[in-house]
Amino acid sequence: MKKLKVPLKALRWVLLLGLCAAVVLYAAGFFGGERVKPGEEPPSRGLPTPSATATAEKLRAPLYEDAVGTVESRRTIAVAAQVVARVVAVTRRAGESVKAGEELVVLDDREFRARLAQSNEAKAAAEAATQRAEQAKLQAEARLTRATSEETRVQALAKERAATTQQLEAAQADLADAKAAVAGAEAAILAARAQVAHSAQVVAEAEIALTHTKIVAPLDGVVSERAIEPGDLASPGRTLLVVLDPHALRLTAQVRERSIGFVRAGATFDVELPALGAKLAGTVAEILPSADPASRSFAVRIDLPANSNARPGMFGRMKLVIGERELVGAPRRAIARVGQLETVVVQRDARWERRLVTTGSALDADRVEVLSGLDGGELLGLGVAP
Repeated sequence: MKKLKVPLKALRWVLLLGLCAAVVLYAAGFFGGERVKPGEEPPSRGLPTPSATATAEKLRAPLYEDAVGTVESRRTIAVAAQVVARVVAVTRRAGESVKAGEELVVLDDREFRARLAQSNEAKAAAEAATQRAEQAKLQAEARLTRATSEETRVQALAKERAATTQQLEAAQADLADAKAAVAGAEAAILAARAQVAHSAQVVAEAEIALTHTKIVAPLDGVVSERAIEPGDLASPGRTLLVVLDPHALRLTAQVRERSIGFVRAGATFDVELPALGAKLAGTVAEILPSADPASRSFAVRIDLPANSNARPGMFGRMKLVIGERELVGAPRRAIARVGQLETVVVQRDARWERRLVTTGSALDADRVEVLSGLDGGELLGLGVAP
């Protein structure tokens, strides 16, 4: 009896088809195991039950709007000259500390000293003229005394017909001349005293002008700007130095016109200084009454604490509360991170599963805001490794 020979190629195809059929039947659950009806999910055991749990919370938090601004000194003084003079010396540079009353700029004072000397000479001359007028008055008063006595004596003699009419008239004329001399002396004294007062005023003005040749610091602070050098000509209105108080600072923030109603003078707001990584409590000191027509915003000045360590010119933010918002908070221990992914372990239908979430800013030391992935009220596992 002959054996039926099967071609090797055909045998291979038969084996391959049989293997494919077996794989399809196994995947369909033909060889045992639990079958899953169409439209249903296969049962899952889920993750192990966590040892500690917490609940995602629905919270209400303030809704903030940032008003950006710049740190400034509340006491900034532009130091300028009050007279026209050449600059002889400048004792401080930008960034150096100064004390109130300390000399900053020295001006050429030769012309002012000469004016003061001339004023003192004029005053001395006026005082001397006053003394001469007073001496002349004393002499006139003495003459008046003699003329009065003589007129009285001659008049008595005339009544007894012992003196002539000409003698009486002469005595009366001499008395009138003496009175006029006294009056003239008194007028001269008044004029001389007026000249003395005027001279004294000129001297005082010259002394003040001389003091203006030495320009001193108006406060304890720091020189923030130097705009003059020795040899330059100083004149009234020209800024020589700018001195500011580095400890009396404020943030001038721009608040949009639709939000200015939430700001009140004397209210306290949080102020963030990113350069220092600091959050401070500032008090609203001033609200400028007019908005900037270009930006449609109001300038709000917020006083900062003295120990803020801030510096003028720094960038800052005023955290303005304009309402409330709802959010979901979760414990930090519930968040697991793998690279850029954040997950939590959530209980669902008596099973524990891992879910992707997105977190936001910190709510406090133990909780963070969950932006997506949770609705609030879910039971979360704590400390579950990813």
